[in-house]
Amino acid sequence: MCGAGLPGRSYQVTGVREYVSDTRIADVLGSVDALVLACPLTERTRHLIGRRELALLRPGSVLVNLSRGEVIDENALIEALADGRLSGACLDVFETEPLPPGSPLWTMDNVIISPHSASTVAAENRLLADLFIDNIGRWLADEPLRNVFDKDAGY
Repeated sequence: MCGAGLPGRSYQVTGVREYVSDTRIADVLGSVDALVLACPLTERTRHLIGRRELALLRPGSVLVNLSRGEVIDENALIEALADGRLSGACLDVFETEPLPPGSPLWTMDNVIISPHSASTVAAENRLLADLFIDNIGRWLADEPLRNVFDKDAGY
């Protein structure tokens, strides 16, 4: 599964077979080996993945969360990791940040924790600067801006 950016847009991503919207996620969870979450946090996506969705994943699946911590019910995730339903998780976001020192996630052998720090990557900073410069030119020319925040959607 792959997120396709804003609704109505699609991107060709090597290795991605299909994009599935959040309204169909339960239909496909049993057929994936890895669930990668890269979505915004909105009221619609808060706890998008909970006990029900984790139970639908194939036994031994891996979950990767690059989005926002509250997209996953963290207690349900901890249970699925502890009972072996999931073989592992790679997380760089959490419901409470920073991740509290007493969280079981710190000591689980099947969890990789990394810092949520994409902005420290030079290539990312260059892309952001290029977008900003392009949008300044568009604004000055009275043209539509790229990547405009949609208040209704929340991203």
